Amino acid sequence: MKVLTLNTHSWMEDDPELKLRQIVDYIAKEDFQIIALQEINQTMEAKEIVDDLFIQASGEMYPVAIKEDNFAYLIVQLLKERGLHYYWSWTANHIGYDVYDEGVAILSKTPFSPESFLVSEISDYANHYTRRVLKGNVSLEGKEWVVFSCHYSWWLDPSGNHLFKYEWDNTLPHIEKESQKTHLFMGDFNNEAELRDEGYDYIKTTAPQLKDAYVQAEEKIGSATVLSDIDGWEGHTDEKRIDYIFTDYPGEVKNYRVVFDGKKEPIVSDHFGVAVEFI
Repeated sequence: MKVLTLNTHSWMEDDPELKLRQIVDYIAKEDFQIIALQEINQTMEAKEIVDDLFIQASGEMYPVAIKEDNFAYLIVQLLKERGLHYYWSWTANHIGYDVYDEGVAILSKTPFSPESFLVSEISDYANHYTRRVLKGNVSLEGKEWVVFSCHYSWWLDPSGNHLFKYEWDNTLPHIEKESQKTHLFMGDFNNEAELRDEGYDYIKTTAPQLKDAYVQAEEKIGSATVLSDIDGWEGHTDEKRIDYIFTDYPGEVKNYRVVFDGKKEPIVSDHFGVAVEFI
């Protein structure tokens, strides 16, 4: 099974239509079963649409209609033109840059049951610290998976509040209540792998059954997923691994690849993506 996660930073990059096509080209070539996308934006003032492949998530606090420029919707439509059909869901986190509904999405080759749940202490849609996780229950290759598309906050906010710890603590019950299933967490965790006693270590301590696919992989190509001072990391100049795939899948991780890093694939976002193959 092949999976992909990417923080798309959609509509915020130069020539976003080209980057959209480049993402679609890569998905079509690799034929992923599950895709998790973050910073999936749509213009708040755009026209509302209905899509027969879209699945509305339960648990929405403030359901936001899909608009015609929703970045995940456009990915799905372009893939459909190539004969590739992905069921998808999207949940809005907050207003981004005053003009966007910003959220996270899951795309799946098979239908699934999505749920959106609040993890942040703040729930104000206008506040960029409001965070929701999108969860999808999906049957693939004879196994029941619970897939999470995540865009968590930093370990601390400027006032010293433990944002990530609060959000992860609100995520843990969703692992525990479906402990018999295989869990797959994918996304932008905004916590560095190399920093001790922060978010990465907190995940390992509180959910030791979840393994970092990078660590488990037989073959690794690339490591860092951001290179410098992107949005939210202003003033930082060092490369970081902050986008992850964590899982309690008992099988092998055949390979782990950083993608969209300007090497084999073009750069399409301020984050690189991560592609993993399980066997």
